[in-house]
Amino acid sequence: MNITPKNFKNIQTLLKEKYISKKEFGSNNLLKAMLECNSVYIDNKPQQIYLNDEQALMGMMKANGYKTEFLDYFANEQKKQLSRDEIAHRYTTTKQIPSKSFNGLMVNVLEKIEVTCNGKKSYLYPNISGMGLFIHYQIQLELNEDTIVVGIENPQVLWYINRYKYLFSKTKKYLFLNISEYKTNYHYKWLENIHNEYIHFGDFDLAGINIYLNTILPKIKNVKTHSFLIPNNIYDTIEKEGCAENYSKQSNYINIESKEDTKLQELISFIKNKKLTLEQEKLALFLEEN
Repeated sequence: MNITPKNFKNIQTLLKEKYISKKEFGSNNLLKAMLECNSVYIDNKPQQIYLNDEQALMGMMKANGYKTEFLDYFANEQKKQLSRDEIAHRYTTTKQIPSKSFNGLMVNVLEKIEVTCNGKKSYLYPNISGMGLFIHYQIQLELNEDTIVVGIENPQVLWYINRYKYLFSKTKKYLFLNISEYKTNYHYKWLENIHNEYIHFGDFDLAGINIYLNTILPKIKNVKTHSFLIPNNIYDTIEKEGCAENYSKQSNYINIESKEDTKLQELISFIKNKKLTLEQEKLALFLEEN
């Protein structure tokens, strides 16, 4: 049974005053549980709830997953997501409230970069091909201002980012961030707070461009600059290896336009004209390093 902060405040009043108005109490399910364990009784008109057995009341709360020594916390609980260790600290079971253990950032780097984690300087290192790094949402990750954030649409590309390193400058620092919503969408909240340059690396189709224009751009209002990655020779590659079948499935995005970014609008017009799309994974197979 879920006991709300308001109900915990009512329980605190009951424990302090030894009674509370039934009308003020409100929760029928909680009252039923309290009556069944004989911790309270109801009397008088207007009806009042009287404390009968404090130990029985505490036992009922523990049976429902709450550690009674944290009554003040439960009565003033804010609506925020707790980690499993926080839940274990305050509740009798981690199953009491839902918690996404994989809520955080999935990232990768091409070379060692300096970052700040929870106020302390640290470093992120390249991984073996096929691997990446998961950063739990409770780790406050901050980047140096010269680090460029690259949002990657497909996780497969993130894990094998070395295959695509020719697309990025050897003299710059990059943090590659998975922006798919598998297991977590915490990256949206994190992106709202960054001021770094942002590059979007997605599929070369109307759906991928739509993600950039209508999902990502509203989240990155504080960044220095932003752009959609358009590699050299992308138009030749789309013509040679593009997929007409995927384009035919994207009629929902046929009206998207990029009024502010002329290079991106050129790509949109090309895709619509040729009626072809290209998945970003294809770049590892068909584009050659300049």
